[in-house]
Amino acid sequence: MDKAFVEEMRKRVEKELNEKELSATQYWKEELEKLLKKPAESLSALQVELKNLSARMENRVKALKKTGM
Repeated sequence: MDKAFVEEMRKRVEKELNEKELSATQYWKEELEKLLKKPAESLSALQVELKNLSARMENRVKALKKTGM
């Protein structure tokens, strides 16, 4: 294979991976910011919200593993 072609493909894949990582990180950051903006009734209510967010993240990880990503 042509070295230039291989290098171009590597750069494209790396760029796409970076874009996907950025998108995912921005999504979860926005979700966390929503929690931070909510007035917490109590510390235990905040803990419940954080556990819910953690559970959503875990479910997403499992889904991605299941689909082979």
